[in-house]
Amino acid sequence: MGDQVTDAGCGWDPIDEFGSVAEYRCFHEWINGQVTSGLAAAVPVTKPYSGSVLWDEHWFKCLGDGQTWRLVGPDPPFRGIFKIVT
Repeated sequence: MGDQVTDAGCGWDPIDEFGSVAEYRCFHEWINGQVTSGLAAAVPVTKPYSGSVLWDEHWFKCLGDGQTWRLVGPDPPFRGIFKIVT
């Protein structure tokens, strides 16, 4: 994961699952730091994951390339994700 916005983007990589709730919380804190530093922006969730508003879901827009990513927290047995919104 990168620390600087470039024309190519934020350097974020997809995450297919988190190893633990603690790992998710640490990542969520890190991505919020990206927002605080001006590299990204928190944006409203407009199309919830799997159509459910019950997930702990947050969207972030990379200000370098304009891509919007979704962060969905773990809810066992689901282990959470961080992926580009399609």
